[in-house]
Amino acid sequence: MKIISTNEMAIGNFGELKTQRGKQFGEILQDALKSANTYQKEYESLFSRQILGDEIDLHNVVIAGEKARISLELTLQIRNKAMEAYQEIMRIQI
Repeated sequence: MKIISTNEMAIGNFGELKTQRGKQFGEILQDALKSANTYQKEYESLFSRQILGDEIDLHNVVIAGEKARISLELTLQIRNKAMEAYQEIMRIQI
């Protein structure tokens, strides 16, 4: 029987265990921040081009804005859950 460390396991659909190879939590959070930043820059670019009068469809600007908003909200929720978990761990008495 092979022993799998806890950082290699993740719960998949219906409770099955799958091995996770690669990224640590910090890397995942950093990737989420980078993608949120990329979406924000894309939105700002499209918005400023729309304001300046370039031929950009309004729905593309709105979609880019929603992508930026949703990715930021997801990143904030991940951060909040991580902080809650850290605070809970710190409250544990040994």
